Amino acid sequence: MDDAPGMDRVARITLSLGGFMLVLLISVPFTFETESSSYFASYVIYSLFLASVGVIIGVSLMWLNDPRRVSRPIQQESFRRPMLSEDQASIVSILMANNSTMWQADLVKKLGFTDSKASRLLSRMEADGHIRRIRDGMGKRIELTEDIK
Repeated sequence: MDDAPGMDRVARITLSLGGFMLVLLISVPFTFETESSSYFASYVIYSLFLASVGVIIGVSLMWLNDPRRVSRPIQQESFRRPMLSEDQASIVSILMANNSTMWQADLVKKLGFTDSKASRLLSRMEADGHIRRIRDGMGKRIELTEDIK
């Protein structure tokens, strides 16, 4: 049911248009002259239009009120998980493999990046709130934040 929200909109528009057509069709008999020779033909055409509008309205109402139709909830995780570059994703995967924490020097060795590239990436990720860098003695420990796990 990937198209349920789109189909709901189509069904509501169809229902609205069907209601509008029904109002128009109900007002049409008052415009006919009863003494016309083509009154019977216009009555048959009117009856066919009225029946088709009734079917359209019925199908729309059945679609909107179908108890088997379940709307899919919006997945909160897809909104929470940030878009990461390939390099940032590799940092996250290495950190996750090491219980979400690691020394920066060890991380740089595993990544194979230069010190400046690793520092730029980590600074950007820290500013975005994906990681925390904690000074510990002469080195820094890198930790993943809760929003990235």
